[in-house]
Amino acid sequence: MLLAAPLTLTLAHAADSGGFCATDQTLDKDQLAATLIRTYPVSTAYLSVGKESAPLNSPRALVTWLLQKRAAEKAAGQACTGDSCNVDHMAADVQSLLDGKDGRFQPSGRSDAVAFFRDNSRVALRCTTPGAALTLAHADAALRMGVAPTAPATPVAGPATPPAAAATQSQQASWMDPLRIRGNPDQLSIDHRDKAAFASVDRARVALANDDVAQSRTNDVVVFAGYSLDKRPMGEPGSTYEAVPYVGFKQNRVTNYESGNPEITTTRTSQVGMLSAFHFAHADTANTEDLTARPDYLINNTDGSRLLTVNFTLTPVRPGVLNDFLRWNNGLAFKPILIGQSRNGIYINRGDPDVVDQHRDFIRLGAQAGFTLSSTNPALPFDFTTTYTGLKALQGNRSIHYWKSVLTYNFNQNVGLSLDYSNGLLPDSGDAERKWGLGVSSKF
Repeated sequence: MLLAAPLTLTLAHAADSGGFCATDQTLDKDQLAATLIRTYPVSTAYLSVGKESAPLNSPRALVTWLLQKRAAEKAAGQACTGDSCNVDHMAADVQSLLDGKDGRFQPSGRSDAVAFFRDNSRVALRCTTPGAALTLAHADAALRMGVAPTAPATPVAGPATPPAAAATQSQQASWMDPLRIRGNPDQLSIDHRDKAAFASVDRARVALANDDVAQSRTNDVVVFAGYSLDKRPMGEPGSTYEAVPYVGFKQNRVTNYESGNPEITTTRTSQVGMLSAFHFAHADTANTEDLTARPDYLINNTDGSRLLTVNFTLTPVRPGVLNDFLRWNNGLAFKPILIGQSRNGIYINRGDPDVVDQHRDFIRLGAQAGFTLSSTNPALPFDFTTTYTGLKALQGNRSIHYWKSVLTYNFNQNVGLSLDYSNGLLPDSGDAERKWGLGVSSKF
Protein backbone atom coordinates (compact mmCIF):
# COMPACT_ATOMS: atom_id res chain seq x y z
CA MET A 1 0.00 0.00 0.00
CA LEU A 2 1.39 3.35 -0.90
CA LEU A 3 0.72 5.75 1.96
CA ALA A 4 2.60 8.48 0.23
CA ALA A 5 3.29 11.77 -1.58
CA PRO A 6 2.84 15.51 -1.31
CA LEU A 7 3.96 16.36 -4.82
CA THR A 8 1.68 18.92 -6.37
CA LEU A 9 1.97 18.62 -10.12
CA THR A 10 3.21 21.92 -11.48
CA LEU A 11 3.62 21.75 -15.21
CA ALA A 12 5.00 24.43 -17.46
CA HIS A 13 1.52 24.96 -18.88
CA ALA A 14 0.22 25.77 -15.42
CA ALA A 15 2.40 28.83 -15.00
CA ASP A 16 -0.04 31.13 -16.78
CA SER A 17 -3.49 31.48 -15.29
CA GLY A 18 -4.84 33.67 -18.06
CA GLY A 19 -5.80 33.21 -21.71
CA PHE A 20 -8.66 30.76 -21.36
CA CYS A 21 -10.33 31.98 -24.54
CA ALA A 22 -8.49 31.38 -27.81
CA THR A 23 -8.64 33.75 -30.79
CA ASP A 24 -11.65 31.85 -32.17
CA GLN A 25 -13.45 32.40 -28.84
CA THR A 26 -13.26 28.74 -27.79
CA LEU A 27 -12.01 27.79 -24.35
CA ASP A 28 -8.42 26.47 -24.43
CA LYS A 29 -8.62 22.91 -23.10
CA ASP A 30 -4.93 22.81 -22.18
CA GLN A 31 -5.26 25.99 -20.12
CA LEU A 32 -8.39 24.62 -18.48
CA ALA A 33 -6.60 21.35 -17.64
CA ALA A 34 -3.58 23.20 -16.23
CA THR A 35 -5.86 25.32 -14.02
CA LEU A 36 -7.68 22.22 -12.78
CA ILE A 37 -4.37 20.58 -11.80
CA ARG A 38 -3.19 23.69 -10.00
CA THR A 39 -6.49 24.24 -8.20
CA TYR A 40 -7.10 20.60 -7.30
CA PRO A 41 -3.59 19.19 -6.73
CA VAL A 42 -2.97 15.45 -6.64
CA SER A 43 -0.06 13.52 -5.19
CA THR A 44 2.48 11.22 -6.72
CA ALA A 45 1.01 8.43 -4.62
CA TYR A 46 -2.27 8.69 -6.50
CA LEU A 47 -0.42 8.85 -9.81
CA SER A 48 1.72 5.83 -8.97
CA VAL A 49 -1.16 3.33 -9.03
CA GLY A 50 -2.81 2.53 -12.34
CA LYS A 51 -2.77 0.20 -15.30
CA GLU A 52 -0.84 2.79 -17.30
CA SER A 53 1.71 5.37 -16.21
CA ALA A 54 0.37 8.87 -15.68
CA PRO A 55 1.23 11.16 -18.64
CA LEU A 56 3.09 14.11 -17.12
CA ASN A 57 4.01 15.84 -20.37
CA SER A 58 0.57 17.34 -20.99
CA PRO A 59 -1.99 18.83 -18.59
CA ARG A 60 -4.83 17.76 -20.86
CA ALA A 61 -3.60 14.15 -21.09
CA LEU A 62 -3.05 14.05 -17.34
CA VAL A 63 -6.55 15.31 -16.55
CA THR A 64 -7.98 12.71 -18.95
CA TRP A 65 -5.97 10.00 -17.15
CA LEU A 66 -7.13 11.20 -13.73
CA LEU A 67 -10.80 11.36 -14.73
CA GLN A 68 -10.67 7.89 -16.27
CA LYS A 69 -8.98 6.44 -13.20
CA ARG A 70 -11.51 8.01 -10.86
CA ALA A 71 -14.42 6.81 -13.00
CA ALA A 72 -13.10 3.24 -12.65
CA GLU A 73 -12.80 3.69 -8.88
CA LYS A 74 -16.36 4.93 -8.59
CA ALA A 75 -17.60 2.04 -10.70
CA ALA A 76 -15.92 -0.27 -8.16
CA GLY A 77 -17.75 1.50 -5.33
CA GLN A 78 -14.77 3.42 -3.92
CA ALA A 79 -15.69 6.58 -2.03
CA CYS A 80 -13.40 9.56 -2.47
CA THR A 81 -10.61 10.37 0.00
CA GLY A 82 -8.00 13.11 -0.39
CA ASP A 83 -6.61 12.94 -3.93
CA SER A 84 -9.65 11.25 -5.43
CA CYS A 85 -11.92 13.93 -3.92
CA ASN A 86 -9.91 16.53 -5.79
CA VAL A 87 -10.42 14.58 -9.01
CA ASP A 88 -14.15 14.52 -8.24
CA HIS A 89 -13.98 18.32 -7.95
CA MET A 90 -12.36 18.50 -11.39
CA ALA A 91 -15.09 16.35 -12.91
CA ALA A 92 -17.91 18.26 -11.22
CA ASP A 93 -16.65 21.68 -12.33
CA VAL A 94 -16.04 20.59 -15.91
CA GLN A 95 -19.40 18.86 -16.12
CA SER A 96 -21.06 22.03 -14.85
CA LEU A 97 -19.51 23.93 -17.77
CA LEU A 98 -20.56 21.23 -20.24
CA ASP A 99 -24.11 21.34 -18.89
CA GLY A 100 -24.27 25.07 -19.66
CA LYS A 101 -24.61 26.17 -16.03
CA ASP A 102 -22.09 29.00 -16.46
CA GLY A 103 -23.49 31.64 -18.82
CA ARG A 104 -19.99 32.76 -19.85
CA PHE A 105 -19.29 29.47 -21.67
CA GLN A 106 -21.58 27.77 -24.18
CA PRO A 107 -21.05 24.06 -25.01
CA SER A 108 -21.18 23.14 -28.71
CA GLY A 109 -22.68 19.75 -27.94
CA ARG A 110 -23.35 17.17 -25.24
CA SER A 111 -20.41 15.46 -23.57
CA ASP A 112 -19.12 14.19 -20.27
CA ALA A 113 -15.93 15.45 -18.63
CA VAL A 114 -13.76 12.46 -19.61
CA ALA A 115 -14.74 12.54 -23.28
CA PHE A 116 -14.34 16.34 -23.42
CA PHE A 117 -10.57 16.19 -22.79
CA ARG A 118 -9.81 13.32 -25.16
CA ASP A 119 -7.88 14.15 -28.33
CA ASN A 120 -10.73 12.99 -30.59
CA SER A 121 -13.37 15.13 -28.85
CA ARG A 122 -15.20 17.58 -31.12
CA VAL A 123 -17.13 19.24 -28.33
CA ALA A 124 -15.94 22.75 -27.49
CA LEU A 125 -16.83 25.44 -24.97
CA ARG A 126 -17.32 28.82 -26.61
CA CYS A 127 -16.66 32.04 -24.70
CA THR A 128 -19.76 34.23 -24.86
CA THR A 129 -17.70 37.32 -23.99
CA PRO A 130 -14.06 38.09 -24.86
CA GLY A 131 -11.69 37.24 -22.00
CA ALA A 132 -14.37 35.42 -20.02
CA ALA A 133 -13.14 34.60 -16.50
CA LEU A 134 -13.30 31.04 -15.21
CA THR A 135 -14.82 30.24 -11.81
CA LEU A 136 -14.27 26.82 -10.22
CA ALA A 137 -17.07 26.24 -7.73
CA HIS A 138 -15.19 23.81 -5.47
CA ALA A 139 -11.90 25.69 -5.24
CA ASP A 140 -12.45 26.93 -1.70
CA ALA A 141 -13.32 23.44 -0.47
CA ALA A 142 -10.44 21.62 -2.19
CA LEU A 143 -8.27 19.34 -0.13
CA ARG A 144 -4.88 20.88 -0.71
CA MET A 145 -1.92 18.51 -0.96
CA GLY A 146 0.85 20.72 0.31
CA VAL A 147 0.26 23.64 -2.13
CA ALA A 148 -2.75 25.90 -1.94
CA PRO A 149 -4.49 26.58 -5.23
CA THR A 150 -4.31 29.89 -6.98
CA ALA A 151 -7.29 32.02 -6.11
CA PRO A 152 -10.01 31.63 -8.74
CA ALA A 153 -11.06 34.58 -10.85
CA THR A 154 -13.74 36.83 -9.44
CA PRO A 155 -17.08 35.74 -10.88
CA VAL A 156 -18.77 38.17 -13.22
CA ALA A 157 -22.19 36.64 -13.48
CA GLY A 158 -23.95 33.34 -13.50
CA PRO A 159 -24.99 30.83 -10.84
CA ALA A 160 -22.63 29.88 -8.05
CA THR A 161 -22.67 26.79 -5.90
CA PRO A 162 -23.80 27.65 -2.34
CA PRO A 163 -20.97 27.26 0.18
CA ALA A 164 -22.83 24.63 2.16
CA ALA A 165 -23.44 22.57 -0.94
CA ALA A 166 -19.81 22.87 -1.96
CA ALA A 167 -18.68 21.61 1.43
CA THR A 168 -21.04 18.67 1.23
CA GLN A 169 -19.99 17.76 -2.29
CA SER A 170 -16.30 17.96 -1.38
CA GLN A 171 -16.77 15.60 1.58
CA GLN A 172 -14.56 17.97 3.53
CA ALA A 173 -13.05 16.55 6.69
CA SER A 174 -14.82 16.70 10.04
CA TRP A 175 -13.45 18.26 13.23
CA MET A 176 -11.59 14.98 13.82
CA ASP A 177 -9.36 15.51 10.79
CA PRO A 178 -6.88 17.84 12.56
CA LEU A 179 -6.29 15.13 15.18
CA ARG A 180 -2.77 13.68 14.86
CA ILE A 181 -1.56 10.45 16.50
CA ARG A 182 2.13 9.71 15.93
CA GLY A 183 5.24 8.17 17.43
CA ASN A 184 7.36 11.30 16.90
CA PRO A 185 6.28 14.82 17.92
CA ASP A 186 8.34 16.42 15.11
CA GLN A 187 5.89 14.86 12.63
CA LEU A 188 2.61 16.07 14.14
CA SER A 189 2.25 18.80 11.50
CA ILE A 190 1.98 16.25 8.67
CA ASP A 191 -1.58 15.89 7.42
CA HIS A 192 -2.62 12.34 6.53
CA ARG A 193 -3.65 13.70 3.11
CA ASP A 194 -0.02 14.76 2.51
CA LYS A 195 0.75 11.31 1.19
CA ALA A 196 4.52 11.27 0.69
CA ALA A 197 5.26 12.80 4.07
CA PHE A 198 2.62 10.67 5.83
CA ALA A 199 4.17 7.46 4.47
CA SER A 200 7.33 7.93 6.53
CA VAL A 201 5.97 9.20 9.85
CA ASP A 202 6.74 7.22 12.99
CA ARG A 203 3.73 5.38 14.35
CA ALA A 204 2.35 5.33 17.86
CA ARG A 205 2.92 1.80 19.05
CA VAL A 206 2.50 -0.90 21.65
CA ALA A 207 5.41 -3.29 21.25
CA LEU A 208 7.53 -6.05 22.74
CA ALA A 209 11.28 -5.45 22.48
CA ASN A 210 14.57 -7.16 23.26
CA ASP A 211 17.57 -4.98 24.17
CA ASP A 212 20.85 -6.84 23.65
CA VAL A 213 22.90 -4.09 25.32
CA ALA A 214 20.93 -4.00 28.55
CA GLN A 215 20.02 -7.72 28.41
CA SER A 216 16.40 -6.91 28.97
CA ARG A 217 12.93 -7.40 27.61
CA THR A 218 10.64 -4.40 27.30
CA ASN A 219 6.94 -3.78 26.90
CA ASP A 220 6.93 -0.45 25.14
CA VAL A 221 4.17 2.17 24.72
CA VAL A 222 4.85 5.37 22.76
CA VAL A 223 2.17 7.85 21.70
CA PHE A 224 2.04 11.56 20.85
CA ALA A 225 -1.33 13.19 20.28
CA GLY A 226 -1.76 16.64 18.80
CA TYR A 227 -4.54 18.77 17.38
CA SER A 228 -4.02 21.31 14.62
CA LEU A 229 -5.57 24.54 15.86
CA ASP A 230 -4.57 27.12 13.34
CA LYS A 231 -3.54 26.68 9.70
CA ARG A 232 -3.38 29.91 7.76
CA PRO A 233 -1.77 31.25 4.58
CA MET A 234 1.33 33.40 4.76
CA GLY A 235 3.69 35.09 2.32
CA GLU A 236 3.83 33.48 -1.14
CA PRO A 237 0.65 31.78 -2.40
CA GLY A 238 0.64 28.22 -1.10
CA SER A 239 2.78 28.99 1.96
CA THR A 240 1.13 28.18 5.28
CA TYR A 241 1.62 28.32 9.05
CA GLU A 242 0.19 25.72 11.40
CA ALA A 243 0.18 25.38 15.21
CA VAL A 244 -0.17 21.94 16.81
CA PRO A 245 -0.23 21.70 20.63
CA TYR A 246 0.41 18.17 21.81
CA VAL A 247 0.93 15.79 24.71
CA GLY A 248 3.10 12.68 24.73
CA PHE A 249 3.35 9.56 26.84
CA LYS A 250 5.97 6.83 27.01
CA GLN A 251 5.99 3.80 29.26
CA ASN A 252 8.57 1.04 29.46
CA ARG A 253 8.15 -2.04 31.56
CA VAL A 254 11.60 -3.60 31.59
CA THR A 255 12.48 -7.09 32.75
CA ASN A 256 16.26 -7.18 33.30
CA TYR A 257 18.14 -10.50 33.27
CA GLU A 258 21.68 -9.15 33.64
CA SER A 259 22.04 -10.06 37.32
CA GLY A 260 20.66 -13.56 36.85
CA ASN A 261 17.48 -12.82 38.77
CA PRO A 262 14.77 -11.03 36.79
CA GLU A 263 14.22 -7.44 37.95
CA ILE A 264 11.16 -5.55 36.75
CA THR A 265 11.30 -1.78 36.41
CA THR A 266 8.54 0.46 35.06
CA THR A 267 9.48 3.92 33.77
CA ARG A 268 7.18 6.66 32.54
CA THR A 269 7.76 9.98 30.87
CA SER A 270 5.22 12.56 29.80
CA GLN A 271 5.66 15.52 27.49
CA VAL A 272 3.79 18.64 26.52
CA GLY A 273 4.70 21.07 23.79
CA MET A 274 3.72 23.19 20.83
CA LEU A 275 4.76 22.44 17.27
CA SER A 276 4.90 25.40 14.90
CA ALA A 277 5.08 24.32 11.25
CA PHE A 278 5.96 26.64 8.36
CA HIS A 279 5.40 25.46 4.78
CA PHE A 280 7.19 27.58 2.17
CA ALA A 281 5.97 27.42 -1.45
CA HIS A 282 7.42 29.32 -4.42
CA ALA A 283 5.60 30.84 -7.38
CA ASP A 284 8.14 29.74 -10.00
CA THR A 285 8.83 26.17 -8.90
CA ALA A 286 7.20 23.10 -7.33
CA ASN A 287 10.01 22.91 -4.76
CA THR A 288 8.93 23.53 -1.16
CA GLU A 289 10.49 23.63 2.28
CA ASP A 290 8.98 22.67 5.63
CA LEU A 291 10.39 24.18 8.81
CA THR A 292 9.24 23.14 12.29
CA ALA A 293 10.04 24.70 15.66
CA ARG A 294 9.03 22.72 18.74
CA PRO A 295 9.47 23.76 22.38
CA ASP A 296 8.92 20.72 24.60
CA TYR A 297 8.79 20.08 28.35
CA LEU A 298 9.59 16.50 29.40
CA ILE A 299 8.86 15.08 32.85
CA ASN A 300 10.67 11.87 33.81
CA ASN A 301 8.61 10.27 36.56
CA THR A 302 11.34 7.72 37.29
CA ASP A 303 14.48 9.77 37.97
CA GLY A 304 12.76 13.08 38.76
CA SER A 305 14.42 15.04 35.96
CA ARG A 306 12.75 17.86 34.03
CA LEU A 307 14.02 18.74 30.56
CA LEU A 308 13.12 21.79 28.47
CA THR A 309 14.07 21.52 24.80
CA VAL A 310 13.69 23.58 21.65
CA ASN A 311 13.88 21.45 18.51
CA PHE A 312 14.03 22.38 14.83
CA THR A 313 13.66 20.41 11.60
CA LEU A 314 14.05 21.53 7.98
CA THR A 315 12.66 19.31 5.20
CA PRO A 316 13.36 20.33 1.59
CA VAL A 317 10.88 18.71 -0.81
CA ARG A 318 12.10 18.29 -4.38
CA PRO A 319 9.30 16.65 -6.37
CA GLY A 320 10.36 13.29 -7.76
CA VAL A 321 13.88 13.71 -6.32
CA LEU A 322 14.04 14.23 -2.54
CA ASN A 323 11.53 13.65 0.27
CA ASP A 324 9.05 12.58 -2.41
CA PHE A 325 8.23 9.28 -4.06
CA LEU A 326 9.75 7.91 -7.23
CA ARG A 327 7.69 5.19 -8.85
CA TRP A 328 9.40 2.07 -10.18
CA ASN A 329 7.82 -0.30 -12.68
CA ASN A 330 8.17 -3.31 -10.39
CA GLY A 331 5.30 -2.44 -8.04
CA LEU A 332 7.44 -0.39 -5.66
CA ALA A 333 7.91 3.29 -4.92
CA PHE A 334 11.07 4.77 -3.41
CA LYS A 335 11.38 7.92 -1.31
CA PRO A 336 14.80 9.39 -0.41
CA ILE A 337 14.78 11.11 2.99
CA LEU A 338 16.98 14.01 4.10
CA ILE A 339 15.94 16.22 7.03
CA GLY A 340 18.05 18.80 8.83
CA GLN A 341 17.72 18.70 12.62
CA SER A 342 18.74 20.69 15.67
CA ARG A 343 18.05 19.56 19.24
CA ASN A 344 18.79 21.88 22.15
CA GLY A 345 18.07 21.15 25.81
CA ILE A 346 18.34 22.63 29.30
CA TYR A 347 17.66 20.55 32.40
CA ILE A 348 15.35 22.43 34.74
CA ASN A 349 15.91 19.62 37.24
CA ARG A 350 18.73 17.12 36.70
CA GLY A 351 16.98 14.49 38.78
CA ASP A 352 18.29 11.95 41.25
CA PRO A 353 21.96 12.10 42.32
CA ASP A 354 22.91 8.95 40.40
CA VAL A 355 21.91 10.51 37.04
CA VAL A 356 22.94 14.15 37.56
CA ASP A 357 26.27 13.72 35.74
CA GLN A 358 24.51 12.24 32.71
CA HIS A 359 22.03 15.08 32.45
CA ARG A 360 24.03 17.88 30.88
CA ASP A 361 22.63 20.72 28.84
CA PHE A 362 23.19 20.25 25.11
CA ILE A 363 23.14 21.81 21.66
CA ARG A 364 23.16 19.31 18.78
CA LEU A 365 23.11 19.93 15.06
CA GLY A 366 22.96 17.46 12.17
CA ALA A 367 20.60 15.59 9.88
CA GLN A 368 18.52 12.48 9.37
CA ALA A 369 19.01 10.53 6.13
CA GLY A 370 17.42 7.36 4.81
CA PHE A 371 14.65 6.09 2.57
CA THR A 372 11.18 4.58 2.45
CA LEU A 373 10.34 1.69 0.16
CA SER A 374 6.61 1.19 -0.33
CA SER A 375 4.51 -1.30 -2.25
CA THR A 376 2.08 0.11 -4.82
CA ASN A 377 0.33 -3.27 -5.02
CA PRO A 378 -2.78 -3.31 -2.78
CA ALA A 379 -2.37 -7.09 -2.41
CA LEU A 380 1.04 -6.55 -0.74
CA PRO A 381 0.51 -3.66 1.67
CA PHE A 382 4.05 -3.38 3.02
CA ASP A 383 6.34 -0.46 3.57
CA PHE A 384 9.90 -0.26 4.90
CA THR A 385 11.64 2.81 6.30
CA THR A 386 15.24 3.06 7.44
CA THR A 387 16.93 6.21 8.73
CA TYR A 388 20.25 7.25 10.21
CA THR A 389 20.38 10.28 12.50
CA GLY A 390 23.71 12.01 13.09
CA LEU A 391 23.85 15.03 15.42
CA LYS A 392 27.10 16.75 16.37
CA ALA A 393 27.33 17.96 19.98
CA LEU A 394 28.18 21.66 19.85
CA GLN A 395 27.61 21.77 23.60
CA GLY A 396 27.48 18.79 25.91
CA ASN A 397 29.42 15.54 25.79
CA ARG A 398 27.37 13.29 23.51
CA SER A 399 27.06 13.39 19.74
CA ILE A 400 24.23 11.29 18.36
CA HIS A 401 24.53 8.33 15.99
CA TYR A 402 21.25 6.46 15.69
CA TRP A 403 19.95 3.98 13.15
CA LYS A 404 16.34 2.82 13.00
CA SER A 405 14.51 0.51 10.57
CA VAL A 406 10.81 -0.38 10.52
CA LEU A 407 9.00 -2.94 8.36
CA THR A 408 5.21 -2.59 8.50
CA TYR A 409 2.35 -4.68 7.21
CA ASN A 410 -0.56 -2.24 6.80
CA PHE A 411 -4.01 -3.48 7.71
CA ASN A 412 -5.24 -0.11 6.43
CA GLN A 413 -3.87 3.41 6.10
CA ASN A 414 -3.86 3.91 9.87
CA VAL A 415 -3.12 0.58 11.56
CA GLY A 416 -0.39 -1.97 10.94
CA LEU A 417 1.88 -4.60 12.43
CA SER A 418 5.45 -3.31 12.69
CA LEU A 419 8.79 -5.01 13.16
CA ASP A 420 11.47 -2.50 14.11
CA TYR A 421 15.18 -2.48 14.93
CA SER A 422 17.21 0.38 16.40
CA ASN A 423 20.85 0.80 17.30
CA GLY A 424 22.86 3.76 18.61
CA LEU A 425 22.43 6.76 20.90
CA LEU A 426 18.88 8.03 21.24
CA PRO A 427 18.50 11.56 19.81
CA ASP A 428 16.47 12.78 22.80
CA SER A 429 18.48 11.42 25.72
CA GLY A 430 21.82 10.22 24.34
CA ASP A 431 21.34 6.80 25.98
CA ALA A 432 22.71 3.68 24.27
CA GLU A 433 20.18 1.37 22.67
CA ARG A 434 20.16 -1.74 20.54
CA LYS A 435 16.81 -3.45 20.34
CA TRP A 436 14.18 -5.00 18.14
CA GLY A 437 10.44 -4.89 18.66
CA LEU A 438 7.22 -6.33 17.26
CA GLY A 439 3.92 -4.63 17.92
CA VAL A 440 0.73 -3.02 16.74
CA SER A 441 1.34 0.47 15.36
CA SER A 442 -0.96 3.30 14.35
CA LYS A 443 -0.89 6.77 12.84
CA PHE A 444 -3.64 9.28 12.16
